[in-house]
Parts: sequence; structure tokens; C-alpha cells
Amino acid sequence: MTYPPSILQGLSLSLIALFGLSPLHSSGQDKGVTKKMRYLEVPPRSLTVYYPDNWSTTDRRPALVIFRCNIPAQREYFRKLGMVVIKPQTAPVNSGQLPGMSLEEIAASPKPRDQVADTKSAIRFIRNNATTLGIDPEKIVATGTSGGGDLALQSHLNRSFTHKQDDLAVSCSPDILVLYCPAFDGIDLWFVKTEDFLNATRASSPAFIPYLDRFIANTGDSYARPIDHRKTLIELADTIGIQNNISKAEIESFQNTLELFNERDWQLLHPAEDALEMSATRILTKSSRLPPTQILIGDRDHLAKAQQAFLEHARNQGQAFDLKVYKGGGHSFMTQPAFESTSTEDVHSFLKQHKILPVDP
Repeated sequence: MTYPPSILQGLSLSLIALFGLSPLHSSGQDKGVTKKMRYLEVPPRSLTVYYPDNWSTTDRRPALVIFRCNIPAQREYFRKLGMVVIKPQTAPVNSGQLPGMSLEEIAASPKPRDQVADTKSAIRFIRNNATTLGIDPEKIVATGTSGGGDLALQSHLNRSFTHKQDDLAVSCSPDILVLYCPAFDGIDLWFVKTEDFLNATRASSPAFIPYLDRFIANTGDSYARPIDHRKTLIELADTIGIQNNISKAEIESFQNTLELFNERDWQLLHPAEDALEMSATRILTKSSRLPPTQILIGDRDHLAKAQQAFLEHARNQGQAFDLKVYKGGGHSFMTQPAFESTSTEDVHSFLKQHKILPVDP
């Protein structure tokens, strides 16, 4: 869109160039206005701001920061209650295309650790620009679904991954956490323990033991690191088996063991050493006190085992949190009609209890 020249617009464009901020109204009120602004220059990351009705630049509204998910009903519900809703963009981790990428392309692509660093940068930017955003810097709520819920938690817990240009004097910890069906401890969900891999090989295909360095990088590590894509490794097993007169049955058994590496070859994109430093159960200690935190899970979630392990660990560390369990709820239960209203009301009550919400319907 081409704007007519004016001093005001020239000033606005200068602000964008200098600070990465989209031009905001300096006075007056907005109704349902949506804005975009840059929160990180390198790598470039933006965020979208959904303002509540009758918002003004002089306001100090609570902020709801949503990571990596889109729950329009909840977003609109809390926007109408007067919250400024913010959706930051995070690193485009493209695990779905891994099988078609070369190892060089995977090495150069964004990693989950970049998403964690982005999450912390976004919270710092939002807090540091509270006046521009018309929010209260002490009323920042971070939320997300599944991996987004874990990212919200990482913004408070993680101390390993930070963008070098971040102002560390500004806190990256949200004031409140609301975690929907969080995907805690992905390393225990998606990674193959070396011991399990070795035991399976010894039991069903011992002829491949001398060739394991062609398939995994270091048998001394806790988690097996595949050297190439699972599909490529399965083809390699066939080649090595034929060259070394290994029986067809044993080749097939080893290929079945290689199936332990999930079909997206997640370990290639997400190194185990990174995953360990992002494992909520491992990095949550007594000293890393949680802010007021609400955790919402369904009792039929396929991630229930990891969720329960985190909850037990958190209790053992003396951490307090509000837990809501929805009977019959699976993963992403809050998007389903049977749970949408109830879960939203539960979050409303929690935010009201902690004096976050400015409006009570």
C-alpha cells in the first residue's frame, strides 16, 4: 500500500526502521485492531498483537502471549475481557520435511533450541515495550498448547538458549503460566535410548553389532544418534547384510530395530544434548520457582505418561501449581465442543484469582 507523504507517516516509518515497531495510534481508541511488529532483527521474528475493544495507548492492560498454537475461541474470549493478546512467531522448525532434506540442509535449518531462544526474546521485548503496547509489564501471561505449552514453560525455566542480542537485565519469565496439554520432555517421547537400541540388536540381529558405527554416532551416549535418515539406514542394513551374508531374517529384524527412529528422524534435527537442556523434568529444580501456573490436561492424552512424570517431579521439588484434569479429554481437548467452554472458564477463574483480568462478564 502506498501512503501519501506526510511528516507523521515519515516519523512512523523512521520508528519502524530504528526499532522494528509497527506504527501505533498515539491517542484515541481502537476497536478490535490487529498490529504486527518485529521483536527480533536477527534472525527476523515478528509478533501479532490483537487489541481489545476500546484499547488506548495509555492503557496498562494484562497481556496474553500465545506460543505456537491457534485457539481462536479462547483468544477472542480473553481479548473481549480486555487482555492484549500477542502471538509471537518462532523459528520455523520443519520436522515434517526431514525425510526429503539432505543432512547439510538439516544442519543449516532452524532447530527447536532456536524456538526456545525466540520465546525468551519475545517475552523480553513485550516487557521492555510495555508502554508502546499499552500493557502492564507485571501482568504477562504465557500460554500454549502441546509444544507451545512447553515453550511457554521454557521461557521461565530454560537458561541454556538465549539470543546474544537479548538484554539480560529484562526478565524473560512470564508472571503467569497457563499450559494446555503440554508436551513435556520430548526427549523421552521421540528419542531412542542407546541401551534399548543395543539390547534389541543383540537379541534379534547380533550379526549387525560390528557395523553399528555405520548407523549410530556414539554407542556411549545415553541416547542413540542416527547418522542418517531412518529410510537411508534401513536401505544400508539391506546392503550390509547382503555383502556380509547375513540371513534375510536377521536383516529384517535389524531393520525393524531401526524403525525405533521415528519416521520424521527427529533426532537429526533436534540433537539429544539440546533436548536434555530443554527437558522440563530435568531442568526444574527447587530453586527455579514457578510463577502462578495452571496446567490443563485430558486423562486420555497420548502424552499422559510424560505429563504425569513432570507433575510428580514438580511436586517432589516443592512446586505449587493448579491442575485441571478433563475426564475423557485427549490431546488438544480444549478445541473440542465438550471441553471448550469448561476449560476456558477454568482459565478465567485462575486469572481472576491472581488479579489478572480487568473485566468480569
